[in-house]
Amino acid sequence: MAQGLHSSATLTNQPALSAQDEAIVGYFEGLELHSHYQPLLHASNLDIYAHEALLRPRWPGHIQFQAPNQAFTLTQSAQAAIYLDRLCRVIHAMNFVRQQPDTQYLFLNVSAQHLQSVSHNHGEAFETLLALCGLRPQQVVLEVLEAGVENLALLQNAVQGWRKRGFRIAIDDFGCQHSNFDRLWQLTPDIVKLDRQLVQQAEHNQRAAIILPKLIDMIHDLGASVVCEGIETAAQHRLCVDAGTDWLQGYYYARPAAQLHRLTPTTGNAQA
Repeated sequence: MAQGLHSSATLTNQPALSAQDEAIVGYFEGLELHSHYQPLLHASNLDIYAHEALLRPRWPGHIQFQAPNQAFTLTQSAQAAIYLDRLCRVIHAMNFVRQQPDTQYLFLNVSAQHLQSVSHNHGEAFETLLALCGLRPQQVVLEVLEAGVENLALLQNAVQGWRKRGFRIAIDDFGCQHSNFDRLWQLTPDIVKLDRQLVQQAEHNQRAAIILPKLIDMIHDLGASVVCEGIETAAQHRLCVDAGTDWLQGYYYARPAAQLHRLTPTTGNAQA
């Protein structure tokens, strides 16, 4: 499996992957790379639609996890950035499949550093790696932070390559300070994840509360579905449901964990 990641820079003498406590753990520059997952729920009934995989790096022997971007600060070249990004997604895919969520989608983040380091054939190598993990591109949603990539042509090329192979595309953290509205119709994503600050502002600011459903309607008109993420309170939950969002995500429903969540509409923190 590690050989398929294609790197001339296995930067330590550690293996790329190993089994640890019934999970697959990765290694990069001395860091352990662990998978955590947070569910996305249908707004209509709170059934789980998908899980987003989240990187949790940790120094060996330590209990506390580091910030997710800690691992990416250790890359010393474009090739190392590509290798690390693919390694993380492979770890997440393998741990996801081990838990047998046959009817669910997996959301995987693609780092802007990786995207800007690959010039062509986007998704080709990862499609091969996914097949080894037991997943098809149709089961995976690739999340990209469009605000982190200034080169629109590069971003469009990547999105076209991923979509051609069957991946679905999500724009992450839309509405944060550097988001570009025109990229919604230039990139035609399948899913738009609204930045948590929009939800938080709508809870306390009447003008923001008025804008939120209009923004969701506009995204729907462009043919994309909407995720409201970062939901932490019952008031935010109700606000997003009333605004017409398709899916919900946040600590109000479940915190990220190594095990996939098995919530039903009658369990967990949220009440429909």
